[in-house]
Amino acid sequence: MVKLILESDEIQIIIGTRINFAHQDPNLPVELEIRRTVVNRVASLLEDKFLKKVKIRYI
Repeated sequence: MVKLILESDEIQIIIGTRINFAHQDPNLPVELEIRRTVVNRVASLLEDKFLKKVKIRYI
């Protein structure tokens, strides 16, 4: 997958926003925010270091 990403000029990332209620822990309500933070960091790295055009879509 890394090779495919590095060979591409544009990367589209589609992220699900649904919370899995089977694993829902009331003490950890930040699960979705952590997911967004990680994706944004990866996107920034791809844009800044590898000069890729990154589109993120949350569904």
